[in-house]
Amino acid sequence: MKQNYSFKQKQLPRLSMQTWLPLLQCSLSDLEKHIQVITNENPCLEVQSGFEVSESSSQRSHFAYLESQNRVSNASSDEIEWMSVSNESLYEKLDFQISAPLFPTPISQKIARQIILYINDEGYFEGDVAEIAKQMDTDIYKVEQIRQRFAYLEPSGVGAVDYKESFLFQLNDYTLDDELSILMSTLILNFEKIEKFLNHPRLHDAKDILKHLKNPPALAYMEEEQHILPDMFIEYKDNDFTIRINHDFYPDLVVNQIDKYDNFAKQKFKEARELVKLLELRKATLYNVGLVLIEKQYTFFMGGELKPLRLQDVADELGFNESTISRAISDKYLECEHGVFAFKDFFSNAINNVSTSEIKNFIQRLVNSEDKNNPFSDKYLHEKVEERFGVKMVRRSIAKYRQELDIPSFKEREFLYKLSIV
Repeated sequence: MKQNYSFKQKQLPRLSMQTWLPLLQCSLSDLEKHIQVITNENPCLEVQSGFEVSESSSQRSHFAYLESQNRVSNASSDEIEWMSVSNESLYEKLDFQISAPLFPTPISQKIARQIILYINDEGYFEGDVAEIAKQMDTDIYKVEQIRQRFAYLEPSGVGAVDYKESFLFQLNDYTLDDELSILMSTLILNFEKIEKFLNHPRLHDAKDILKHLKNPPALAYMEEEQHILPDMFIEYKDNDFTIRINHDFYPDLVVNQIDKYDNFAKQKFKEARELVKLLELRKATLYNVGLVLIEKQYTFFMGGELKPLRLQDVADELGFNESTISRAISDKYLECEHGVFAFKDFFSNAINNVSTSEIKNFIQRLVNSEDKNNPFSDKYLHEKVEERFGVKMVRRSIAKYRQELDIPSFKEREFLYKLSIV
């Protein structure tokens, strides 16, 4: 294996664990910010950004400000509304709407705000009406009556218990004639039997509305997925692996002596030099973890499955404590020809020497190949996994793996499949 990065730990002086461990655990995207906090307290340290830009940070901020002002001045009213919505959380949006005429009394407003506590990030209600009634010292009917009023709040469909009720809530945004209104409600409630509606004369109109219903209802308020910065790149060339640390996002540290020679100045100068070496040790530690991953998960990097691997296995290989390896891989990512992966993805438990990763991949392949008219239930997936790997599992483990893979339940998949062909 070609090694383009090396570091000898024995060259390091005695390390300050108080500085070292947070530095090791910090994600690459937060690294510069973390180091800036340290350098603000050390006059011997100066940070130069790892980004290749010519402007100073103040110039960049000024240009960014002018650019944002220009975007606002040239934006349409719809764009401005979207920008304001994107800065407002779902719960702020809901709380602002808890007022008359929908919630005219203090008790109705109090119950409504209690209901909000049980609405998840997707906009669905996950609470227990009976429990809320007990908390509010009222009856179940009153709480459910208040929850039903969420059908008239924004974002449309929020507060529903599932996608069907959310779709029914969202129908309030449309002016429908009686025939279409009855068709839409019946179609949503009986979507598993959509074939019964294929010859309905208003199905085309219903399809146009279904296309615009949102699932989940609070999609516009959900946080966008953060752009992932890989800490290292693993490349396979000329029958060998090469590890490359992502130096571009490491801040450059400059150590300067100050015009004082008292104990304070000496200590800060020592700490500054130590921080520079700790940054290099962070890179070396990740590099060595990468080496072990290639050795232990060679099959995966060559296009196969992940094998069972424990943190302790890597810790033993490198001579570290398991907790140190746990910190080292926290919020860290690597990029290889198969994609971008979290370091933690390479560690999995084993069931009879079969990694959970292998089981998940098998479930994913089954779902990808299933008959769209008859999706596989968790019971069927459970049976096929036990048959394929010769293991004994409880069915709830299959449901857990499916959820971790972001695979909807078979009823939801059936709905989505049928919606796509209507």
